[in-house]
Amino acid sequence: MSSYICDKRRIILGILCVLCCLSVTVMVLTVIKTINDKEPVMPPAFDPSAVTGIPNVPEELGYSSIEVEQGYKAYVCGNLFANSRNADIYFTSPETNTVWLLLHLTDEKGTVLGQTGIIRPGEYVKTLTLNMVPDKEESVKLKIIAYKPETYTSMGTVGLNTILKIVKQG
Repeated sequence: MSSYICDKRRIILGILCVLCCLSVTVMVLTVIKTINDKEPVMPPAFDPSAVTGIPNVPEELGYSSIEVEQGYKAYVCGNLFANSRNADIYFTSPETNTVWLLLHLTDEKGTVLGQTGIIRPGEYVKTLTLNMVPDKEESVKLKIIAYKPETYTSMGTVGLNTILKIVKQG
């Protein structure tokens, strides 16, 4: 009887070892498949409307700097006016920056209303083309994203809440 119990234990132990090896194999294959199936990340393009230099900004647009702990700075207008599908933002990266910058304009729900391409130090984008224009004045967020040049590694983000005012045509 004792040898019967030992044989039964060996069979159960063998089955458990096979199941353990099988589950580890499935996990490894799943990880390999997940890694291989990832879509390559496409870095954002540079903004074709970027201009080199320092903009001359109308005072009423509330142009000011935002300094970020990670050691970079950006300039942008705090008073936004949508005229048709455009809003002048004068999004600027000073020459002293060592990062590339990109700006998203989102509504309160996080829907992207418009975005720039990447700008290099010493460049600015005067006008942001909007994907959609709200019917009325709306609270929005300007989200500035910094990238390490060439690698597109994130160097942090900073946000600014403001109001997008609608300029009526006609």
